[in-house]
Amino acid sequence: MKNLKSLFAFDRKQQRGIFVLMLLLIVVLAGFFYVKKMPKEALILKDTAAYQSKVDALVAAQQRKKDTIYPFNPNYITDYRGYQLGLNVEEIDRLHRFRESGTFINSKKEFQQVTQVSDQWLDSIAPYFKFPDWVTNPKRSYANENTTAKDRKVVAKDINVASQEELQKVYGIGPALSSRILQERERLKGFIDLSQVRGVYGLTDSTMMQLKKYFHVTPRSGFLKIALNTATEEELLSIPYFDDYVVEKLVEQRTLRDGFKSWDKVMLTSRFPKEKLALIQLYLTLD
Repeated sequence: MKNLKSLFAFDRKQQRGIFVLMLLLIVVLAGFFYVKKMPKEALILKDTAAYQSKVDALVAAQQRKKDTIYPFNPNYITDYRGYQLGLNVEEIDRLHRFRESGTFINSKKEFQQVTQVSDQWLDSIAPYFKFPDWVTNPKRSYANENTTAKDRKVVAKDINVASQEELQKVYGIGPALSSRILQERERLKGFIDLSQVRGVYGLTDSTMMQLKKYFHVTPRSGFLKIALNTATEEELLSIPYFDDYVVEKLVEQRTLRDGFKSWDKVMLTSRFPKEKLALIQLYLTLD
């Protein structure tokens, strides 16, 4: 009992401190309840007509911008554009598969046959289809343009001598993409196969199909594949897809295996760029 009483024994200084603390606590609680009980003044909105008209105008402008559809060629509908237009995944895939065959859609009816869109969708979106002039005006005379059917025929050119302006004539290739193609050509010291162009960043399958209509690759004079099992390190380093480390490991593995017998064994080499095997085989042979 004596020990319990000692817990409540305070000197005068401590008692004053406890008193001040309790007083502050009472003041804070009283203030809290006072503020809580105070009547809240209702928010009175005066004339909001001017503000509401501005808001309505902004909403209407945004809606018009969202709903505006500009004329477009349906042959080049991308996945994102198709989603915006209300096409489902299957309809977009049917369109892309048809275009990958190298053929074009030339009418609204043909678009529906290919994609199997509903009549309702076709009636709402087809008015915005814009086909090339030679499709919409097949009887138009081009004599005044000083061109003939033969002149308009695409004549393929060696891509290794093509200029940036000539590359940009291909639909889907702009200034940036054509510049990257030229940079890759310089890095490789000339393409030896058109498949090397496909690795350029930003080049899609559909654009690659168009590019093949305009360009080809003429094999370099005197170009011969390098025999991997007898090649020197310098010869292997001339292959643009190899670095010092890969060449060192290739030579090491070649020695341990007494020559490579298959490409499967080659790809076991440390850090060998397996994803570029088809391109590497343009330069290398096991024989």
